[in-house]
Amino acid sequence: MRRAFGGPSSPFVPNRRSPLEMPMSMRSSWLPALLVGGALLVSLTACSDSSDVGLGVGSGLQGGNPSTLDVTPDVRDTTVAPITGIRRDSAQGRPPAQSQNQNAWRFLVGSVDDPTPGTGVVTTDGYVDFAGRDDLSEDLQDASPDALTAELRLTTDYLHGHSSETMDVEVYDLTSEADMDSARATASFDAAPSPVSANGAQINPSDSLVTIQLKASWISENIGTLRSTGSDFEDAFSGFKIVAPNSEAVVGFSSSTAALRLRTVSSSNDTTTADYPSLKTFTHIERTGAGDPPPGYRLMQGGVGKGLAVEWAFRDSPLDTLESAPLNQANIFVPNDTSALETPSGFERPQPQGYRIIATRSSGAPSCPVVGSVTLSDANEACVLPLVPSAAPASALVPDDVARPTFRQSFQRVRDDQSPVFTTFRVHIADRENTAVNEAATVRPGLPTTLPVLVPVDGTEPGPPRATLTVTPL
Repeated sequence: MRRAFGGPSSPFVPNRRSPLEMPMSMRSSWLPALLVGGALLVSLTACSDSSDVGLGVGSGLQGGNPSTLDVTPDVRDTTVAPITGIRRDSAQGRPPAQSQNQNAWRFLVGSVDDPTPGTGVVTTDGYVDFAGRDDLSEDLQDASPDALTAELRLTTDYLHGHSSETMDVEVYDLTSEADMDSARATASFDAAPSPVSANGAQINPSDSLVTIQLKASWISENIGTLRSTGSDFEDAFSGFKIVAPNSEAVVGFSSSTAALRLRTVSSSNDTTTADYPSLKTFTHIERTGAGDPPPGYRLMQGGVGKGLAVEWAFRDSPLDTLESAPLNQANIFVPNDTSALETPSGFERPQPQGYRIIATRSSGAPSCPVVGSVTLSDANEACVLPLVPSAAPASALVPDDVARPTFRQSFQRVRDDQSPVFTTFRVHIADRENTAVNEAATVRPGLPTTLPVLVPVDGTEPGPPRATLTVTPL
């Protein structure tokens, strides 16, 4: 028999104390399990009004006492490499939801050995290509190559790892045009064997802006390209690959503000500059030496695409006993046990600001919008479930207006000897700028990240993944 856990604190009733907030000793004193049709369900909390239920009950309930139960799914690991590439000037060829993330997109450089068991060493290589300028000043057009300097200017907006160490960085020319747009983290693009960055180039990962000087020889070899404008520049220039060998941190750089700066100083010490804005960026991510997560946990890990696949058994107890019971409220809850993550001194690890849940529809099931979700792929029968943004980072929480129609339709279909609406729910980290977004934003792909999350799968607080259902027994 699955052990019951209290539902998550309701985002709609923030001041109410839910079963999740109770210590385990208090939960052990819940009322005896309810018998429905002679079958023992998980522990139910009978209540006479909504104040007795962690999630609350709508005012329109009629008949019997509503009861809340938690149903744990089968949970297994799944890996899907995330999209880490984006082209900034056009949404063509990219899912519309991803194009809305353009201004917040980032690319990653460096390696991190997170102390969380099971994460291994994650290494990232950043790629960036630049757009041609509309024009170039005469001072830059007429300057000799040896009177010019070139540098990458990168704004940092992410840090995972040791912040006190400087990082050696190397920049390489790409050998051909790279299709970074919508590329997944497992992709890579060929680069020249010798770095074009200045010897000994270093950055401080805690700086808000870093610069990487390019060799004078690179300017001389590419002077014709640098003096080109618009599409002529873009056709001639393929972009850079940036690596940080032997680093102890992964640094994220803003895609929207990355720039290649060309500079010259006149004989009268007047400085003239021109910035080539970023056109597209991409992050290659790989992991080595991964082990097992701590006992009692499953690991989700950004970047490498490690997530969870969960399935509810609608034909087994207790769900098989609820096919005809009125369903008054439902939530789906996947917790993040933030207290289980060790954070050594000087080690930076931000919490993920979002998650993403993609569900696979059964054949012939209602369309995604019918159950409050968003169509991701008609061909793959995939739907994206909106989440409660403010629940992150503590959990991925599917709200009642999505979870309830999903379970209600599933009960109806199973009663008619059909499959439930969704066969599998895939849960992944989808990092965002912050949690102050609307619910619709939670269906978008997340920003490139390397962050880990530990999800309890046994009695450890805050409990395992679960569906919390409020029903009125008949």
